[in-house]
Amino acid sequence: MSTSTSSDRLGQWEDDNSNRPHKKFKYSRTRSETNVIDDDADSSNRSITRKPESDSWVVTRYLGNVSGSYGSVYVAVRTTDGDEDDLPYEMVIKSSQLSEAAYLMNEENYLTRLKSPFIVSCYGHEMTEEKNEKKKYFNTIHEYCPGQSLAKHVKRHEGGLPVVDVKRYASDILFGLKCIHEDEIIHRDIKPKNILLTPSGCGFKAKISGLGNAIEKWWIEDGGSWNHRSGTARFMSPELIRNMVLDYGADVWAFGCTVLEMLTGERFLSEFGKLDWEGWETLIGKSGIVPYIPDYLSDKAKDFLTKCLERDPSKRWSVDSLIKHEFLNDEEAEEEEEEEEEACEEIGYAELLANS
Repeated sequence: MSTSTSSDRLGQWEDDNSNRPHKKFKYSRTRSETNVIDDDADSSNRSITRKPESDSWVVTRYLGNVSGSYGSVYVAVRTTDGDEDDLPYEMVIKSSQLSEAAYLMNEENYLTRLKSPFIVSCYGHEMTEEKNEKKKYFNTIHEYCPGQSLAKHVKRHEGGLPVVDVKRYASDILFGLKCIHEDEIIHRDIKPKNILLTPSGCGFKAKISGLGNAIEKWWIEDGGSWNHRSGTARFMSPELIRNMVLDYGADVWAFGCTVLEMLTGERFLSEFGKLDWEGWETLIGKSGIVPYIPDYLSDKAKDFLTKCLERDPSKRWSVDSLIKHEFLNDEEAEEEEEEEEEACEEIGYAELLANS
């Protein structure tokens, strides 16, 4: 597969002569630019005028748009010319014009170095060219997760997901975040849309995706980014949206929002309707609001959420601490999982996907 083309606009790979173990990916972004995603925006009516073409794979269907970026997402299958050692038979292609591919380049940088069963795999990229348009496209190749996104999964289950599923997915996400944070990376856009589900045993495994907004901790400490407020406003932590203070705790807050959505079936802070950036900044950053945690949840679930959604980042629990929380490790959870496994043995793979 080809290597990416560098440009000042897109950012570039640079040799890092320091003792840091990884290459750095440097953005060139003007002070007026922001990278805050409007999660309420409806992009379903965007016209699809093209699909990427390659000798190694062929697109079979369109999935949607790249969250937080200019680009499209497709399902593709490997052709007879594709290398079986490098590519799975079925895969996801994220495609963007080269001039707008900084998000995909950043995501590829992190996904190809993060190796975890709880993070979506990336198999590199391929450059393609539309001869009629005389445009070059940057295509990243990803693991295909047929269970779709956690956002769609929650939407199909009115009233929230079964608690046993919430515990399983929450654990998966935490172990994925543990891998990300141990590599000194902050995801910056944890949300249900960026959690993908793939069949595992008689259920689903949750995998983290959407690392196009991720940033390395040392880059922030070195003053390399003027604007840390990148991601989805609805899921930003109070300290980030108010003071642009970014640390691992921002991911924990967003994770807590995601767990709350799984348990209730309601979008986080949906009771306030659709807000613009100033509205979210005021609500989350300045109003002192504490996210509403329903009384009908178990005491362990409420305590778990409270530890995630603590407004004071110094008191917010870390990923390692949350992994050990009794909400995810009680005997009741083990019994529920055993009962579900017994029930799942009676249904097949096709029915599992149909019921998701």
